[in-house]
Amino acid sequence: MKQIKRKALASLINLALLGVPVANAADSEALERRIRELESRLAKMDQLEARLEKLDKAAALSARPIDPPPLTNPSPEVIKLTRKVNTLERKLEVQDEVTTGALKKLPVFDAGENGFRITSADKKNQLRIGATIQTDYRNFLGDNPDAWTGLALGPVGPDSIFLRQARIVLEGYLLKDIYFKIMPDFAQTSNTANMLPDAYVDYAYATQASLLVGKYKPSIGLERLQSDSNTAFLERAFPTNLAPNRDMGIQVHGGFAMPGYKAETAPGPIDNKNAFTYQVGITNGTGDSGNPYGNGAQSTSSTSFTSANNKEFDGRIFAQPFQHSGYSWLEGFGVGLSGSFSSPDKLVLNNQRTPLGQTQFIYYDAPNTITAGSTGVITANGSSNRIYPQAYWYKGPFGLMGEYVASTQTLNGSDPTSKVNNITQTNTASQVQVSYVVTGEDNTFEGVKPMRNFDPFKGSWGALQLAARWTELNVDSDTFKMIDPTRSASKATAGTFGANWFLNKYALIRLDYEYVSFEGGAGTKTGSGEASKYNITNRPSEQVLSTRFQLAF
Repeated sequence: MKQIKRKALASLINLALLGVPVANAADSEALERRIRELESRLAKMDQLEARLEKLDKAAALSARPIDPPPLTNPSPEVIKLTRKVNTLERKLEVQDEVTTGALKKLPVFDAGENGFRITSADKKNQLRIGATIQTDYRNFLGDNPDAWTGLALGPVGPDSIFLRQARIVLEGYLLKDIYFKIMPDFAQTSNTANMLPDAYVDYAYATQASLLVGKYKPSIGLERLQSDSNTAFLERAFPTNLAPNRDMGIQVHGGFAMPGYKAETAPGPIDNKNAFTYQVGITNGTGDSGNPYGNGAQSTSSTSFTSANNKEFDGRIFAQPFQHSGYSWLEGFGVGLSGSFSSPDKLVLNNQRTPLGQTQFIYYDAPNTITAGSTGVITANGSSNRIYPQAYWYKGPFGLMGEYVASTQTLNGSDPTSKVNNITQTNTASQVQVSYVVTGEDNTFEGVKPMRNFDPFKGSWGALQLAARWTELNVDSDTFKMIDPTRSASKATAGTFGANWFLNKYALIRLDYEYVSFEGGAGTKTGSGEASKYNITNRPSEQVLSTRFQLAF
């Protein structure tokens, strides 16, 4: 390339010297000056080309891998070392593959806002670990001698600090569709049957039809189905007294969404996620306010254990017909109906208690010796049924719940000399409760979740919910032909006011005040003879102030 450029320059110079006449000496000098300039530029171009060639060679050398010189005659030691190196390299590759595969299979441990969870890598299996701790202080106000003297206040006496619940919750799912829950309670020391409230398996293969088996809450009472940590008050109202607490059984349940929406899986005995739900089941049968093997307040005699023919059939339908309707003020409305039927064979009856004070005011284990003579042990023996309409409505911070129950059962006395040995009893109970979250959070069936956790240094105080409730229980008048009217009242009415302070989504402080009035007995008998059954004073009213610190996660 250099030669070509030089020839071109020389030709140009010759052309300039031979073909163009020189006018004078000045023009000749100008032409020579021009030639020197062109030669100088040509020299610079030669230098630049030389540098470019060197750079191209350096780049080519850096890109080409430098192979080690081949060994013409490698020694046996070198061959042996080469094999070892190749073997080690392959082992490292295999180990990397195994480690990568093992890491993909490791479970995921999560300790966040949703509690403690262990989830398999494929997300088909999960275990959640939770707990509920409730410590109460119960204080009876005023002078309540009849409520305090030997009338079996239950596991605790008046003015007591006690552990209401101490539960460990183990729940989750296996193979994506098999849900389970195991929940022992270490606070229930009076009755070993209550130390395992929940233990069930729910095969939720399809949201429209799932199979629940084990020990659970029969799907009857609305407030009973609400989680203990999410109720608006420390204790449930009177309608819960006329429904079973927990029982062993089998249940088929399902849920359906509004058209155009997908139904959600809701394992367990309650489904408040879907627009339409149903539950149908069969249980061993426990009676009103009962647990398996009878009430802990009563003697666990052979009668409560040998009743093998107490099977109870129950069913429930519930609808939230305005879900996704666009009417936001009605989307939180739900209404339902539940019921049960059984024919128990000498099922031990459960004494009834007031809601907050938990003092007994109906004694089935105290026969009427005043007007009917001794009836011996009183049991439920024959046809029994319940009808249980229920509803709730939640909108923003406002909440409203109501339910009514009529429980009919046949009572039987074991004393053949008694004037009355069989009666048909229909007890009724009802409640209406209203609540409002003052701090503006949403009020829901699943409780309240504060928008800001308690942190006074940052000006945050959690959430505050105020609640009020009216509830009443009426006992069939024929019942007093068999039970002692000096120990049992025919009617109890309770008004309750509560405040719930949510420090965060896990910690809660409650304060409840309840006033209970009694009618139709449970007081002092005056006079003598059968006519004296009309001369029994009413039991004095009951006033209770109770607080609770709760931790649930």
